[in-house]
Amino acid sequence: MQGGTLEQQLADTANDLLDLDASKGVTVTVLYYDAPAGLIMHNAVLTGLPVSETGRVMIPQSFRNGKSIIVVLEGECKILNSLGERVYAQKSLGLDVD
Repeated sequence: MQGGTLEQQLADTANDLLDLDASKGVTVTVLYYDAPAGLIMHNAVLTGLPVSETGRVMIPQSFRNGKSIIVVLEGECKILNSLGERVYAQKSLGLDVD
C-alpha cells in the first residue's frame, strides 16, 4: 500500500485479499490479550483462513473464545517489541526503570 487515504488503503487491502485463491485461505498474525483483563500481549499465526465477501478475514470462534483481539496483521509477523515489555523485563530483573 502506498499513498492515498486510509479508506483507499483498506479497500486496496480488501481487494488484494479477495484476489487470493480461496482454497488456500490467508495467513494472519493476531495480537491479543487474555480476556477479560490479561496484562501480557500474546501473538498467534493463523493459516488457511477464509475471507468474507467484504474482505474481512474470518477468525474461527474457537480461537476467539477467551481473547481480546487487538489487531489482525496480514501474513506471518515477528513481534520485536511490544508495549510494556521492556519495563516488565527490567522490573523482573530488579533494575531501575528511569
